[in-house]
Amino acid sequence: MPDTRTEISSHSNISTEKLLESACKECGLTDFGNERFLAPLNVLVDSMNSEACLSPAGIASQSARLVNSLMNRLRKVEFLKRYPEVLDEEIDVGAVIVGLPRTGSTMLQRLLASSPNLTATRWWETIFPMPVSDDKATDSGTRIQMAEDLVKTILEDAKDFDSIHPLNATAYDEELTLIEHSFMSNMPESMMYVPTYGKWLLEADQSHAYNELIEYLKILQWQKPARRKQKWVLKSPHHLTALPTVLKAFPNALIIMTHRNITDVLPSWYSMVGSLTMANTTADKLTQAQAKHWTQRLDLNLQSFLQMRDSADDRFLDLHYLDLLKNPVDSCLKIFDKIGWPIEEGDLSAFKDHLSQNTRDNRPKHVYDISDYDMTLDTIREQFSYYENFIGPAN
Repeated sequence: MPDTRTEISSHSNISTEKLLESACKECGLTDFGNERFLAPLNVLVDSMNSEACLSPAGIASQSARLVNSLMNRLRKVEFLKRYPEVLDEEIDVGAVIVGLPRTGSTMLQRLLASSPNLTATRWWETIFPMPVSDDKATDSGTRIQMAEDLVKTILEDAKDFDSIHPLNATAYDEELTLIEHSFMSNMPESMMYVPTYGKWLLEADQSHAYNELIEYLKILQWQKPARRKQKWVLKSPHHLTALPTVLKAFPNALIIMTHRNITDVLPSWYSMVGSLTMANTTADKLTQAQAKHWTQRLDLNLQSFLQMRDSADDRFLDLHYLDLLKNPVDSCLKIFDKIGWPIEEGDLSAFKDHLSQNTRDNRPKHVYDISDYDMTLDTIREQFSYYENFIGPAN
């Protein structure tokens, strides 16, 4: 990401105008294209200034994230001027995983994408999707190194994050950051206390952000033509905020919902959000405020999910976290069977190799205490009893 820390953090408030100026100065471009992004950006910036209680380090790092998204936008507009044929790419999204956070969705996406017939975004591609130079032979290596440096910074700033999420610059990961470049994602809510922005997002039309997501997927596929013969596997809990848009944007995709007992999901998610939030603030009780915010947010997401099931149930497949852990390959076979994909020996071999090379053993254990967030398991059970009744026990 650009080094904007000194210039921006010297101000008490984050300024949209200053962010735009910094992005233009950093990459030498001025055309942002369609200005629909300004409305969500302004809402986010206002919420950051008034609610997030950002520390100087938080102001610096979160400003840098916004500037990076703006730079990607500038570069995308310029890139498409030079290579308009990129928009002719056909994106074949075969599956979209929409499970709640902490339900095994990352594990499932990475396992599926190991198939030679499937693909997904790699973390470095979502942060730095646009070439930063004209040298196509070495540019991806430059961006990978930038991403690896960023991963190191994140793990240094966010306490115990490596025990919570397997962050790896070159691994497959959710495309949420691509959506974030449109400033319409729940990523900011997981890193800062911005409830006004979160409320606005739930009421917003996200179709433009998903159109831009498809543009980014076309750009990534154009950069790696082998993907033209593969189906994309998308994944993000964010998709639960825009299910009607997801169903419309990817009409041929199977929607996979990963489920886990809510009393396991929420405490783990509180811990992850708390770790990210406290890397950006020194305010007291903000982790508790985040826990309350996300409890209400995920409640609304689940209610919306169940309503959508009533109108498009044939588009969905349910997988339980415990079944996924017990027999991950069997979960993949259920997906292939539901979609009608033939299972090939290459798929089975890839799944086996991936599982043998990616175990939980080499990461620290995730330790957390729900009492740290002023919540109780009984309160969670009562509020989400409708969801626990829906998912039932694992097989």
